[in-house]
Amino acid sequence: MVGIVYEASDPPADVDAVLSHVRENAAALGIDGTRIGVWASSGNVPVALSVLMDGKVRCGVLCYGFMLDLDGATGVAKAAAEYRFANPAAGRRVEDLPRETALFVARAGRDHFAGLNESIDAFVAAALRYNLPVMLVNHATGPHMFDLVDDTAASREVVLAMVNFLRAKLARS
Repeated sequence: MVGIVYEASDPPADVDAVLSHVRENAAALGIDGTRIGVWASSGNVPVALSVLMDGKVRCGVLCYGFMLDLDGATGVAKAAAEYRFANPAAGRRVEDLPRETALFVARAGRDHFAGLNESIDAFVAAALRYNLPVMLVNHATGPHMFDLVDDTAASREVVLAMVNFLRAKLARS
């Protein structure tokens, strides 16, 4: 697997540019441009969701992030305004995700951002009602950014599960 990290000034446009560059230069980069997934966390999850909804990647790992405002909720929009993250998935629904797009959702049980876990809970419930291929791991004792700030066996186990998910979903088929 290859990981690509990039800096964004206009997250929706920049992710599209990165994906286009990777696909157009896949051979030169030594990768398969048809086997791309996204891994996003926190305020970057709405951008990843928009990419997943548009069918631009095969699968996604969504870590402790604000998801979608569903059923009249406004918590994601309020958080995007307060914390200044892009929310290109605003107004979209779980049903906008392609049915074959596999998702891994990591939830931090001790997340301190108001409304974040509620948005994950509502998203997962809707994904299950829609019968999407979704895997949820609840790191019950994990804080926000557990993969960076919580060097425990439990955090390492969740990170390994995320990597293994991508490995399995991006394998040749």
